[in-house]
Amino acid sequence: MELQDQHLIEKHFSIWSERDAAKRAALIAEVYAEDVEIIDPHFVAHGHSELQQLITNLQSKFPERKFRLRQPIEGHHYVARLYWQFGTDDIPAQETGEDVFVLENGKIRRLLIFIDVK
Repeated sequence: MELQDQHLIEKHFSIWSERDAAKRAALIAEVYAEDVEIIDPHFVAHGHSELQQLITNLQSKFPERKFRLRQPIEGHHYVARLYWQFGTDDIPAQETGEDVFVLENGKIRRLLIFIDVK
C-alpha cells in the first residue's frame, strides 16, 4: 500500500472518533468521494451528509466509546482493510470488526463494515 493511501485510511479511522462536527465534516470531504457508499450490516449510506449523520448518531448512542486499531492497516492495489475495536477506556473491545475500503482517485469510494459476532 502506498504511503498516501496509508495516510488516507488513518484519517478515515480518526474521523469516526472525532467529536467536533465541523472538523469531522472537513475531514470527510478530504477523505471520502462525494458519492461514497457505506455498507454496514445495519444500514447502507450514500454521500457525505449521510456519513456525517451516521457518525453523529453512533457517537450520541455511545458517547463514552471510541475506535481503536487492533492491528496494522493492510492494503494492496486500490483496496485496504483494518481491524478495529470500539469501546471505553476500561473495556476497549466492547465491539470489534473489520473495515474494507475501495479507493478511487485518492479517496475512499466504498466502505464495507463488518461487525464481529460475539
